[in-house]
Amino acid sequence: MMRCACGSDFRCEILEERDDGQVFLRYRCERCGFRVGIETDHRKGGVLFDRPAWTDEARHRLDRLPPYVEPLVRQDVEGYADRNGLTVISTDVMMEAGTQGMVSWHPEAKQRLSRVPGPVRAMARVELERTAQDRGLPEVTVELMEEIKARYFGMAAPRG
Repeated sequence: MMRCACGSDFRCEILEERDDGQVFLRYRCERCGFRVGIETDHRKGGVLFDRPAWTDEARHRLDRLPPYVEPLVRQDVEGYADRNGLTVISTDVMMEAGTQGMVSWHPEAKQRLSRVPGPVRAMARVELERTAQDRGLPEVTVELMEEIKARYFGMAAPRG
């Protein structure tokens, strides 16, 4: 637990994901209202929590699941996070739990995926991860993204 200079405890007020994979945490003193913010990687932010802490985006996704599925997904994701020493549960951790961490994302590929329009992004992520798993690849790369884009949309890179 973090304590303010006034002697009161800080409470986590915001746990938000950034587009670059970082997590922003904002704490507020319950007595004097002083606020402090921390930006960290979701894998390193765990030292700040003693139980699973869901980012706002991950909680929003969890809340949108049907009521009979939500407890199962929560249990699966929190179990995966616990086995891997994670206490900050972001959308990335949710996706890793779904694939059991079998496929990772190259940072440049992850950045490119963030530029894909929202309605298509989830389908693209699933297809890219499935293709990588089928081929035994440990990581989704930009090259794989280009190949899948060419296959589905006929948007091959210009020939040399």
